[in-house]
Amino acid sequence: MTEDAAKHEGERTPSILMVDDIPANLRILYESLKGRDYRLLIANSGAQALEVAKRASPDLILLDIMMPDMDGFEVCRRLKADPETKDSAVIFLSALDDAADKIRGLELGAVDYVSKPFNPDEVAARVDTHCKILLLERELANRNRQLELVRDRILNSMAEGVVGVDADARVRFVNPAAERILGADAQHLLGRRLEDWEPEQLKRAITRALAERREIVVDGLSLPRAGREHLPADLRVAPVCASDRLEGAVVVLRDLSDRRRVEAKLDRTSDELRQSHRELKEAQMQLIQAAKLESVGRLAAGVAHEVKNPLAIVQLGLDYLAQVVELDGTSIEVVNDMQHAISRADTVVRGLVDFSRERDLDLKPYSMNRILADSLQLVRYELVQRQIAVETALSETVPSRMYDPDKMQQVFLNLFMNAMHAMDRVGTLTVATETIVVAQDDLGTHAKQVGFLPGDRLIRVRVEDTGPGIQPQDLERLFDPYFTTKRQGEGSGLGLSVTRNIVTLHGGSIDLENRPGGGARAVLLFRPAQDSAKERDEPKEDPAGR
Repeated sequence: MTEDAAKHEGERTPSILMVDDIPANLRILYESLKGRDYRLLIANSGAQALEVAKRASPDLILLDIMMPDMDGFEVCRRLKADPETKDSAVIFLSALDDAADKIRGLELGAVDYVSKPFNPDEVAARVDTHCKILLLERELANRNRQLELVRDRILNSMAEGVVGVDADARVRFVNPAAERILGADAQHLLGRRLEDWEPEQLKRAITRALAERREIVVDGLSLPRAGREHLPADLRVAPVCASDRLEGAVVVLRDLSDRRRVEAKLDRTSDELRQSHRELKEAQMQLIQAAKLESVGRLAAGVAHEVKNPLAIVQLGLDYLAQVVELDGTSIEVVNDMQHAISRADTVVRGLVDFSRERDLDLKPYSMNRILADSLQLVRYELVQRQIAVETALSETVPSRMYDPDKMQQVFLNLFMNAMHAMDRVGTLTVATETIVVAQDDLGTHAKQVGFLPGDRLIRVRVEDTGPGIQPQDLERLFDPYFTTKRQGEGSGLGLSVTRNIVTLHGGSIDLENRPGGGARAVLLFRPAQDSAKERDEPKEDPAGR
């Protein structure tokens, strides 16, 4: 029986056969059990009860003893003698209250005995109880059959040969692997006694295991094979005992000629385990990084208060000075720059707090070229001071898509600042955008993790510098929280980690690499907007975002 069939068998509605020659009693029984999810059957004589039981195979029979044509004891005897009805449970209903009658009914196979006049609620309660017992017994039997099927399936699929012998060393079970190893089919092996077995070592091992009631192991056994060389095998014999009684033994034979195949498989499994271990370590490091970022998130609110309050005071002071002091043109420009810088610092702090709280991005249709132009404008002063030239190659074909412009500015500010610090003074910062069909060589580690594939049409952003480049041993760790290559006090190691998280939230990727001619390069990839019609309807912007 399959597992689904066994489940269906255990869940079907129980059927109850009520047998009594008095219609009033049948009516009471029927009213007591009506509405309890049973299939109810009725018979008013012993002969009719046998006929209905044979046809319908009821789960439970409420059987009256005192009937004119055939008493309940005889009906019960015939039911239990018939293979088609012997599993039906019988509850006797009778005015006979003698202990001998009860014992006789139970000896005939009844499961319960209810005296007349009966209480309908009592009968219903007993029927409920016995139906539950029948259901549990049926489920247990089904489970046992399933376990037997699983056991046989396991034994039949085992590479080791398994032979079961009884206490007289007579073969009672042989699995297919044992047939192959012993070179004989099951029909030839079943029923054979120990004296017929070869070689002698096999006989002695089984004899000792049965006599000493302990496991015997023989390494390097040589089994004779008809028309072929002997087969090397390992032997293990384990006695089987129930309480203090010896029931037999289990003989396990392992074909050593398959060892090379098994060892090769173990080598492959070992390689897979090592690979899994490496992946697990990477996953553990990611969890550690996530935990660190979570701690930053918890601290962000406090940091925001500590930073925003001084910023607010400075802002108020500048506003006051602008109102009460007459400033020349240069001073006005300086004050405006200071106010803009304070506003930007406040925006960055709020952005970090928002990001640490995992708030949704404030997405809107935006041009990548405009985001880059605005970001360059914010660092123009430091670029001039460091004598760093800026080269831009912003393609007009790059489509707009959904961005959080404030958070994306935070990304590029981090990248620009890192590039300027790497070049220190005098150098070239290159910023480029384009729409490409990526090749395999265009995909970095993060791009592959995000799910980009060769042949995808993507927006690519490149930020390059002419600094000394990145040390090879640092390339894999630059995005780790708190890892920094700067001197102590010059960086927290959070910039690139936050940058990657922001890019990932936009469905993009960011990878760092060294340029062939020297310097470092950051490569960002994004999918274009899915709604191409919307892109066509949006006004085009020039590369500078004007």
